Amino acid sequence: MIVTILLLVLFIIVVSLITIFIFSILIPSISQDKDRVQKFIFAADELKISSHPKKSLEDGGMRALVLCSHDKEFDQRRIEYQGPKDCVLFTKLYETEYDCFQQCLGFGTCVTHCPQRAIQIVNNTAVVLAGCIGCGRCVASCPKHIIKLFPKNEVHTHIPCGNIEGETTCTACQREKKTEIPPRRVLKLWKLCYNIFYRK
Repeated sequence: MIVTILLLVLFIIVVSLITIFIFSILIPSISQDKDRVQKFIFAADELKISSHPKKSLEDGGMRALVLCSHDKEFDQRRIEYQGPKDCVLFTKLYETEYDCFQQCLGFGTCVTHCPQRAIQIVNNTAVVLAGCIGCGRCVASCPKHIIKLFPKNEVHTHIPCGNIEGETTCTACQREKKTEIPPRRVLKLWKLCYNIFYRK
């Protein structure tokens, strides 16, 4: 019993000494020598450490719109894809799972590029939400080039389909649809939280 207590006390002392060493000696010395270590490992041209200025939410006056209807359905599927969910990679390998080569793939590459988290996937199709500020990052990330920017608050009738070549079994192909680009609502609290957590 006494041996067990002594071993427990000894273990606590050893852990305490290690903790003190790490936090009072090791970490401060690493922090002080960080620049010297980086210069030793990397060449001067490779070290381009710059502080990014704080970016605030700025409305560009435009809204993104995906030119592919999330109400679409297909009669048949060409392939059953089980690989990585990346639109760019899939487009290079297979182009499409169905018989439409201009449809939204629905893997969400544009979702990951949106700084506003203003895109969600509905029925394997990207849908732009009211949080869009028209930054255009989703436009550049889409390998199908079916995301376009329109003036905000614009209501118009259009054909939400980029398929102009060949036949397809898509039920929404070339059908007109009245679309209202939702106005963006920004709460001051949300803007403050965004600037704190998502600034770059």
